[in-house]
Amino acid sequence: MFERYTEKARRTIFFGRYEASQFGSPYIETEHLLLGILREDKALTNQFLRSHASVESIRKQIEGHTIIREKVSTSVDLPLSNECKRILAYAADEADHLSHKFIGTGHLLLGVLREKDCFAAKLLNERGLSLEMAREQLNASPPQELGGPPKSPGLPAGYRSQRLLYNIAAETLILELRRSLVLPARLFVRHKDAEAYEQVGSPTDDISYESPVTGGSHTLVVFNSFKWEKERTGGDWDGVYSFNLATKELVLCISPEKLRFSEPHGRLSISELVSLSEDARTVYVKIGIERIVSGGGLLHHHLARIDFADQEVRLLSPLVDTRF
Repeated sequence: MFERYTEKARRTIFFGRYEASQFGSPYIETEHLLLGILREDKALTNQFLRSHASVESIRKQIEGHTIIREKVSTSVDLPLSNECKRILAYAADEADHLSHKFIGTGHLLLGVLREKDCFAAKLLNERGLSLEMAREQLNASPPQELGGPPKSPGLPAGYRSQRLLYNIAAETLILELRRSLVLPARLFVRHKDAEAYEQVGSPTDDISYESPVTGGSHTLVVFNSFKWEKERTGGDWDGVYSFNLATKELVLCISPEKLRFSEPHGRLSISELVSLSEDARTVYVKIGIERIVSGGGLLHHHLARIDFADQEVRLLSPLVDTRF
């Protein structure tokens, strides 16, 4: 549903989810979405809320209105509230009305104001911002400011966003990009206050960096690597790497040669990373284990944990009857 969204609009949704997790909310509410808009699009914020005090007062008013619960992990995919779902539908409607191909943060703001009884709209109305005023000003803006193609400095052309993560310790966004499902993926990182992305490492054309995971207390992103071959729709597992977002150090954490499993087996292949422990010493993965049988081998998939120190596979649960 987010294919039409500009990158700023997508990050707005992401930051809305982050705000909801910090308040311990089980849903992304309208006020969280508003905080996402204010965080992501400074130009739009300055256009309608010119003073820094206004932005801070909105946050304080939200904090005073909210029952703050235990924080929710940022890895949890929080659902949108019904009000937020309507806001996204309104945003698409506003973009269509303006004949804009893409949905930007301005359209999301109009969507908030159209959901007139929600808490976020009331906060904006209290500060003198109405739907009619915002619509008039945004209608006068050049179309590319509202709905231009989703581009950011440092990102290559021809790729699409596959996964977006946020490392709290380094305050850095982590973006997995793919050109297609049959071509290598790339990872890019950007500090939340920076404009341009930087690529992780310098992978050759036959190497794919993918399925990144990160934790909240360490400045690390850990990801899987595959070696691709021409004329093949896939690749051979090439190891698990860590990238330090603070020092830019790239390290091979788990290699095919050192990965160990105590039971008799054939090939071992980590197909996807699932999560990283809080101490960043253990990674949880989907792993394929070849069991040797008469006449060949059968590949079984499991959820497993691997400690970086000994690179020993410890099975947690079989993955059967479901496609992952």
